[in-house]
Amino acid sequence: MSAAEALVDLDGWAYVTMTQLADRLGVRGPTLYSHVESLDALLGLVQIRALAELGADLQRSAMGKSGADGVRALASALRSFATRHPGRYELAMSEPIDRPALQVAGADAGAAFSAVVQSLGAPVSVELAFSCLSTLHGVLVLDRAGLFRGNELDIEAVYERATELVVHTVEHAADAQVRTT
Repeated sequence: MSAAEALVDLDGWAYVTMTQLADRLGVRGPTLYSHVESLDALLGLVQIRALAELGADLQRSAMGKSGADGVRALASALRSFATRHPGRYELAMSEPIDRPALQVAGADAGAAFSAVVQSLGAPVSVELAFSCLSTLHGVLVLDRAGLFRGNELDIEAVYERATELVVHTVEHAADAQVRTT
């Protein structure tokens, strides 16, 4: 599995082939099919493992933190994972290959986010999680795509600003919760 994960990070999941993996492992292509049924099944396993690893990273980063510091810790862990494992991050954030298994694998990520959001007094919702993730994910994807390379753009400052926007979004959700109760 680690060879497949390395290929996904090196070339991107959309470019991985069973032949390429077999070459990397020094085996014949058909040998791989005795271990995994198809390329989709292999990528599904990589996707599940990537999201589980990301969830564990998020859990560790949020441990003992709450409020805005907790949000910042989650954002930092997300970026760190995306930087260390660009292909796996992209695959983890792609359409689920095995949705039920991916939902299980994402439980730690959801729990970390929920704990931090609740520490601010905000209600946990799919909409809030999606808003926060899409803000940070957008910066990560645009940076990886190289859209602004060559410009005088300070990507650190952009990610910090996006993180503060997420903090503000969660704080706003908490304030709205207080006003309605």
